[in-house]
Amino acid sequence: MDTGEDPPDLDARYELLSESRRRYVLYYLFDNDHASIDRLASQVAAWEQNVSIESVSDEQRKSIVVGLLHNHLPRLEEHDVVTFDQRRGDVHRGRRFEALTSTVKRAREDDEIESAVSTSSETFLYGDTVTESTNSDR
Repeated sequence: MDTGEDPPDLDARYELLSESRRRYVLYYLFDNDHASIDRLASQVAAWEQNVSIESVSDEQRKSIVVGLLHNHLPRLEEHDVVTFDQRRGDVHRGRRFEALTSTVKRAREDDEIESAVSTSSETFLYGDTVTESTNSDR
């Protein structure tokens, strides 16, 4: 599958996948093209503890948010695998995400992780995505 983007080199790919929380972020984005940081942290906590999302406490979710914000998301973003808007709290697939899909899929099968429940009604912190206007909008 040619995605038009070169994947991170082999060492970088496996370094990114070496930590379970980074893998879980990628697994979530494998099923969903975006997430709020809170929803993502809740799903990561549920996968780590093998419980439902509803069983995750606020304390557990907040602890994972901190780790994602200060460690895992910056590393994934550095390799253009995800993009993270700190102001809005949104996590999206990065331009190189598709180049890693086969590796992520294999890792997910090895981890035996179920699909994330899609939440199309997910809300974001500061409203709709800002788009540039075109001349026809004026």
